[in-house]
Amino acid sequence: MSAAPVLFNSVVKADRAVVQSELAKFSVDIAYCSTRLTADTRALNKAGVKGVTGAPALIATLKSDISMMRTALKVDRLTQEANALTQEAVIKLDIRQILIDKKNTSAETTDHAKLLMDRATLQNVLITGLSTRIDTRMTDEGIITTAANAVVAAVQADTGASVALQAAATKFGDDESACLTKLATDLTNISNSRTTLMNDLTAEASM
Repeated sequence: MSAAPVLFNSVVKADRAVVQSELAKFSVDIAYCSTRLTADTRALNKAGVKGVTGAPALIATLKSDISMMRTALKVDRLTQEANALTQEAVIKLDIRQILIDKKNTSAETTDHAKLLMDRATLQNVLITGLSTRIDTRMTDEGIITTAANAVVAAVQADTGASVALQAAATKFGDDESACLTKLATDLTNISNSRTTLMNDLTAEASM
């Protein structure tokens, strides 16, 4: 009797669990950062940042930079998903062939190996997409950090800025930088875990 063709070995199963865990962490971190930065922005407005010379224009630039990054990341993600769908269609046909070759041990073995290799290829497609998103984040992080620092500098340079406003501006700048770094790190970890999964899928297919 041939082995069930759609099951993974214990190593691959563990790899998949790690990837899913890191994807879940990324989602949680996005929500956390969004909530934190929204609160920081409200604190800035409440403390009177719009009254600081040049601040409204600097804030508008910051918002524009953030919007541009989000748009670029959305394009990257959609491109990744489109490429993944193409490879997922290949995998569907692999599973179809396995069903056709059921009870043909030799054919099933070949089909199973092809399925694993195509799953490994899918991971490579996802890794490529993640790498693009990481590059986008790293590039835009510098731009956004510069814009956020400009807002903080404007507040600190304003002799009329209250202590509360200066504190709010500093916290905003720190949180913005920390969140961008956190999300970029998450994506890097996901990419590394997908690379491990891809390698282990390839190894399983060659057994």
